[in-house]
Amino acid sequence: MRPSETLLRKLFMLRIELNNYMVGREKEIDATLASLISGEPAIFISPPGTGKTKMIELLSNMIEARYFYYLLTKFTEPDELIGPIDIAMLREGKYSRITSGKLPEAEIAFLDEIFRASSAIRNSLLDIILFRRVYSGNGYLRIPLLTLYAASNEVSLESEDAALYDRFTIRDFHGPVGMDQWTELIRKGIALEAFDAGNRPKHLNSEEVRQLQAMVKLRAAEAPENPSLMNKYIEAMAEMKASGIELSDRRKIKTIFVASAISFIYQEGSISLDSLGDAIRLAAPYTEEDLEKVENALLKVGLASYEHRVRQLRTLEAELTNLIERAKAVPAESNIRALNEVVSKSVLILERVGENQRLKSYASQLQEKVEVGKEVLDKLKGESDGKG
Repeated sequence: MRPSETLLRKLFMLRIELNNYMVGREKEIDATLASLISGEPAIFISPPGTGKTKMIELLSNMIEARYFYYLLTKFTEPDELIGPIDIAMLREGKYSRITSGKLPEAEIAFLDEIFRASSAIRNSLLDIILFRRVYSGNGYLRIPLLTLYAASNEVSLESEDAALYDRFTIRDFHGPVGMDQWTELIRKGIALEAFDAGNRPKHLNSEEVRQLQAMVKLRAAEAPENPSLMNKYIEAMAEMKASGIELSDRRKIKTIFVASAISFIYQEGSISLDSLGDAIRLAAPYTEEDLEKVENALLKVGLASYEHRVRQLRTLEAELTNLIERAKAVPAESNIRALNEVVSKSVLILERVGENQRLKSYASQLQEKVEVGKEVLDKLKGESDGKG
């Protein structure tokens, strides 16, 4: 197995294990991994208690890399993040910081409640994100950061936060897990409490992540030579602009790096239109209200994103569940006809999904429900023929 194949296999297994512990967070896990292997910072916007911190903490336990976490408040001082001034060195006339265990030595960092940061911290973070460096008195200190994650309960609309927020290429908005997944949430949540990071092998180390980042950059550099991909991308951006969502020049470029990362997550040989659509959905929205506009723009140009297709499959599954019960309870002609129509529609959708790895688990669940629906229809038809 070639080195690149080994890395992709490790990335694949990392994604599987993360999904084994999290419920209904496939999109968030993909965003997390896309940030990791592209180096593009990611921010997660969701209500309290929806698993943001747990997800990043879980990732850090599965990778051999130095991890730094900090919960920001409006009273947090820059020294708490980048390290205090070394008084002993200062007495000798040298200005330096004690950075042990702080952000400057971290390879993966997670800053919770990012919009509570003071202006001094925001300025430091801009330097860290843009140049991977911190100022240390006599000059800048290069830092080994692989990526930076942040979280907030809501998007700050304050002008002073705009510059920092704009630097987060990947923006994920999510809410609590749906009622149909509550049992699974509780089961996995209890298992997660018993997770012992110390006794588990790491999937990747920091050097391997850097190798993946290099592969992502190389593939992104090849994207402009793919006319069909670029034409579809420009078409999507034009459609979004028409609906009031215009990407900055920097974000137009960064989105391609995210698409490249997603293509590696799904073991693709190049950036597919699926990966492009998923990347646009992560990079284009400014607020949660923008999601629908972005989704509609993607649909108009034929770039249905992962979220839309998952929603479509799960909606059909829920409809089938409901119609199966109705037809069994009241085998009226209208109920049987409705069930037959949704079964037929589901079969067509499943044919379009094919072997798409993104949708495999959802397609399998729908397929199981389709088989049940067919059995019910056959049984009701047999009973009807018997009466005839």
